[in-house]
Parts: sequence; C-alpha cells; structure tokens
Amino acid sequence: MRSLSSDNSSRSARRLFFAGSVLGAVCFLLVYGARILDPTYDDWLLLGDMDLRQHYIGFCHFRQSRWQFPPGLIETLSFPQSMSVVYTDSIPILAVFFKLFAFFLPLRFQYFGIAGLISFMLMGGFSCLLLARFTDSLTVILPCSLFFILSYPIIQRMYYHTALAAHWILILALVLWLYQEELTLRRRIIYWSLTGFLCVGIHSYFLPMTGLIMLAAVADEMLTGPLKGKDRLKRGALNGGLELIGFCLAAIISLFLYGAFYGGTSAVGEGLGTFSSNLNTFINPLSDGRLYGELPLYYDFQYEGFGYLGGGMIFLLIFVLVCLVICTAVSVGSGRDKLELKGIIREHVRLPIAAVLFACFCALAMFPIVSFNGVKLFGVWYPGFVRSFLGIFRSNGRFIWTAVYLLMLAGIVGSVRLCGFLAGPDGKRTLLYVILSFALALQLYDISGMLKGKHDYFAERQSYENIWLKEKPVGEPGGRYSGFVFLYNDNDILMDTAYYAYLNGMWQNNYYYARDINDITDLSISQWRAALKSGRVRSDIIYIFKEDDAGEELTKGLKTREFAGHIIGTEK
Repeated sequence: MRSLSSDNSSRSARRLFFAGSVLGAVCFLLVYGARILDPTYDDWLLLGDMDLRQHYIGFCHFRQSRWQFPPGLIETLSFPQSMSVVYTDSIPILAVFFKLFAFFLPLRFQYFGIAGLISFMLMGGFSCLLLARFTDSLTVILPCSLFFILSYPIIQRMYYHTALAAHWILILALVLWLYQEELTLRRRIIYWSLTGFLCVGIHSYFLPMTGLIMLAAVADEMLTGPLKGKDRLKRGALNGGLELIGFCLAAIISLFLYGAFYGGTSAVGEGLGTFSSNLNTFINPLSDGRLYGELPLYYDFQYEGFGYLGGGMIFLLIFVLVCLVICTAVSVGSGRDKLELKGIIREHVRLPIAAVLFACFCALAMFPIVSFNGVKLFGVWYPGFVRSFLGIFRSNGRFIWTAVYLLMLAGIVGSVRLCGFLAGPDGKRTLLYVILSFALALQLYDISGMLKGKHDYFAERQSYENIWLKEKPVGEPGGRYSGFVFLYNDNDILMDTAYYAYLNGMWQNNYYYARDINDITDLSISQWRAALKSGRVRSDIIYIFKEDDAGEELTKGLKTREFAGHIIGTEK
C-alpha cells in the first residue's frame, strides 16, 4: 500500500483531492446543470418528490422560527409542539448555518443545489484518495473515480433524498481506516469525532455505517498493529476505545443540539424488513439501466436497498474472478510457492477484515426477510431489543451502499494487481488500460439513460404555483391570520399550506416528518375540535376540514367555503 505521510506525498494528496473535486463538479454540472445552483430558484424543490418538498419547507420554517434551546427546533410546523430539524431531513448542519444569516437572506432561498454540488466534489476528492492507497497512476485513479462519483445509488438519491446522497462520508470513513497507521492517535480521535458530528449534521443513517467502518479500523489495529501478541491487542483496544468514545460523544452531543431527543417522538419506525435489499440488488438496475431490464422485487419498498453496481463494474468483478481462477491454477500447476499471486494476497492484510465488513453490511441490508427476485427465501428472528434498535434505521436496505463501494474498490484494485500477473510487467499497463477503459465505457453507457433523464428534468425551468396564492380563498392574509389548524391527520395539502404559511409568517399544527408524531398530532386535533364544539373560535386561525368531516357541530361558529377538495373555515 502507498503512503502519503511525507511532505511531498501530502502535497500530492491535496492536489489529487483537488483534481477529484473538480472532476466531481464537472460531473454534477453535466448531469444537473447550473440552474439549480441559483439559491433564489426554489420551484424545482416545490414541484419535486414529497420528501424533497419536506426537506426544503422544513428549512423554511426552521429559519423563521425563533431560536430555542436546543437550537435545532422548529416551532411553526406542528404548533404548539416544537420538533427537531433532524426529522425534516433538511441537512441540519446547513440549515443551522444558513439560519444564522436568515435576516440577510431573501425570502425564497434554498441551499440544496449547492449541497448536491459539494457532495459530488467531496465524492470525487475522497474516492481519489481511496484509490491512491493502491496505485499511484493518475490515469487509473481519476477515470476510476467516476465509478464512485456516478454510482447508481447516488444518482438515485440525489434530489429525491438529498442528504442521503452524501455518500462521500462513507468513502471518508474508508480513507480514515486505510490511512490510519499514518495518523497519530490524537488525529484519529479528532477525525473520527468530526465524522460522527458530520453524520448527524447530514443524516443520522450514516452513523451506524461509518461506525461499523471505524470498528473495522479498530480490529485492523488490534490484529496488525506494530506491537506483538497481547500488547498489540491491548494497545489496539485502548486506542480504538478512545476513537469510539470520541465518535459517540460527538454524535450524541450533535443529536442533542439539533433537538433530536426533544418532542416526545420515537426514533423507532415501523416496517423493518419491508425496506430491505433484495439479494438481486447488485445486478438489478430497476428501471435505470440500458443494458438489460429490471428484475422483480419482493417488496415494492425494496428500492430503498438499491445497490446496482452497473454493467461496467459487474464486468470488472467478473474479470477479477476469472483472473483469480487462472492465477490459482497457474500457481498450483507450476508448483511455485512464492508466486506473485501470494504476494498480491499477502499485501492486502486487511482483506479478511474487509470481507467481514462486507458480510455485515449485506446482512444488515438484507435481513430479517431475505428474498431473491419476487420470492421470500426465509426470515430471521430478531429479539425485541434488537428489532427496536434496528427500527431506528428501519430503511435497512440503505446499509447496502457501503457494500457497493467495497465491491467497486475490489473490482478496481483487483484489476490493477492481477493484470500484472496475467500479462507480466511489460504488458500490464496495456492490458489494464484496455480492461478499465472498456469497463468505464460500459458503465457510462449503462447509466447514460438515467443521467439523461436527470439532465432533461433539471435543465428545464420549473414553475410552481401555490394553491393558496392561486385561488386566494381567504383573500390576502395581511396580518389577520397567524396560523392554520388541520382538523384531520392526513398528508394531502400539508406541503402547499406549509409553504404559504412560511411566506406569510404563519404556523400550522400538523406536518409530514421523517418519524411518526401521530399521537401528538391526534391529541392536538382533539383539543382543537373540542374548542370548536364548545364555541371557542379564534379569529386569527384558518380551520381546514375534510369535506365529509365538516359537520354543523364543528362549523357552527365558522364561515365556511370549499377549497381544493376541503372545507375551510374562519370566524364569522
């Protein structure tokens, strides 16, 4: 493995990271264009997926909410109950940062375009550093970083669930592991602590993923550290314990400050297993590949565990497997005990750890209901406490992402190493370039339809029209109305209403969060309904009913009218 510990190597690493970041930026602009980088252009967010609207409108209300403690609370979306910005998936670290400058920002302001650009750049930079651990050839590192930058899971997630497209943090964790012997213990503690802080600030689902990679790094130090015997185990365990403490403390403090423990909601979600990965995930393009069609799923929600490698990477992995078979046969047939193949395997002392890590991520992603195509193979029983803990990360199919990147790394590094064994020193470079060029061309062709679809959609200017502004059922709000009260608990016009409320400095009593707050919302609704039944009507509130639920008992003190399939009422 290559070292970057010297001054010259450090400078080379910075230049390499910069080159990868530029490549990531170019890829982003080619796929998504520059239009969405305009911070005042938010129509594309408001016309996007329901989750995308949730993330943007969550930030809108967060920026206009008064500062509370913990500082990550929103008070105007489920009034009077405050909720954490963590549960709107608004990329908390950016939400808090821009709230600091909210007074100076225009009313219509979004940072999701620039967040996507930053993610692509960091993915390019860190993937180059990861590959540089195994080869010093720029003609290998930069082109192969495209496998990571344009990975299928990233393109699937970006601007459907923007925070979860920040896969660079997984690559960062792999870099910290593979370069750990070049870092002092103090730096490792600081870097892992910062990683825990970043995970919460981007999306908490990255916590267990990066945490498992950190445990692999700890196991690595315990097994391969510079000391011997029990001393190595003790030193590795002590150092790893300090790193783990730093990581966990940073995560817990961050969660507290963002308000994740506030509000009485449970982080545990229902449906563990229905959001899993299918066993076909590495070879299933769903509807996003050009080489062949999608394979069936057992659950519709298994798209959460989307881990398609791409045609080019599948070819590369098959090539590596075939090379291993040939090399093993040659080694056995020749009777040579010290052939290059053994050197290749011996060089990668971390290979068994990586294999265990890969198996753990696959198990977490595919259990407890294991399926292949549309068939359930078997189920795995979890004890109650295990199910409760994993229920925090109920979309467990997402754990497959790290397994995807481990396979990508294996395909690229395996090709680099085994081409030399097959072709010899003279023909290694030629064979390697041919294999990698073909694989990359195949990968880009396979994903080209998906990329074109993204480009065509985001390059076209969207135009959003809010239903409240279009129909104006209560006229201009002025300063008369302070809030909306939904007298039911469904997500139909919540988003349109929430954005209108933001534009006019209003609140509402119900919103769509990443976690269930039905008990809190139902209690609030029952209190509002009881007040209406007793004749207590507030003049500053717009009441919203379902059409079949606006009985005389509730509306006797209201002036009502039909609106967007609903009944709205204001004080007579």
